[in-house]
Amino acid sequence: HFCIVGCGYKAYTWPLKTQGSTDSNWIGEDLSKQQAAETEAWYAPSMYNVVKQNGKDVHLVIKPDVNCQVNSGLGSIRGARMAENRRSDVTGTQKQRLTEPMVWRYGTWQPTSWDDALDLVARVTARVIDKDNENDLYVSMFDHGGSAGGYENTWGTGKLYFESMKVKHCRIHNRPAYMSEVHSSRDMGVDELNYNYADYEVTDTIFLVGTNPMECQTNLFLNHMVKGMQNGAKVVISDPRRTVTVDSCEQVAGAENVLHLPITTGSDVALHNTLFTYIADQGWVDADFIAKSTFQGDVAV
Repeated sequence: HFCIVGCGYKAYTWPLKTQGSTDSNWIGEDLSKQQAAETEAWYAPSMYNVVKQNGKDVHLVIKPDVNCQVNSGLGSIRGARMAENRRSDVTGTQKQRLTEPMVWRYGTWQPTSWDDALDLVARVTARVIDKDNENDLYVSMFDHGGSAGGYENTWGTGKLYFESMKVKHCRIHNRPAYMSEVHSSRDMGVDELNYNYADYEVTDTIFLVGTNPMECQTNLFLNHMVKGMQNGAKVVISDPRRTVTVDSCEQVAGAENVLHLPITTGSDVALHNTLFTYIADQGWVDADFIAKSTFQGDVAV
């Protein structure tokens, strides 16, 4: 599964200099025959590469999974390029990707062995703990990188620092702490990534705040949000920018059903407080839901 949307992709590999047959190939279809327009037995050039597998060159195809409920075979500009973005000595793609650890020594980055790198991490960690305590240890790591891997590929890092040592200080590649990009929503009892995509298809209103899903969560938008708009959902978009999402929503739902609020940067809190005040004045607050979802829910009202 790819990125936070969770789109399904399938990967196929086969030996470089081996020919398949009409009933024995990567997709199991007779490719000598004309395929239907919506056939699964097809892949774009961006979904193909030649990579190393167990030390040998193999063909690689990474393509959207038509049976995945998240994307239903749709491929975003990011996910559909996973194969193309692999390092390949044959096709020459992504030759700049690291194949070994790098250590900063004598004023420059130098390649080193895994044993040396792990030993260095262990000794620095141990020295900090011996000199002070675990709370003085700060960890900086990359958490997710899509097709490039990420926290899923540094699972041992998480087991060591979070479960074993329980460090309190950690930052990841694009933010100063190990937190959600919408961390303030947690204070309101709404954790991120905990909703059902089917909600978009049956809701009356889609409220988008500072997000551009058409470009940044393409398959979520096309496979679920569009269905909601086709079912009559209205869309409110709070964003200083007029993004591609605004235009796309107007095309699908009709401009009369899309409200774009081009707020001044930093005024979103005032907007949300105003909306919440109006909701409270109208008696629309779902107190039971709030009580079950957060602490001291009555304080805000």
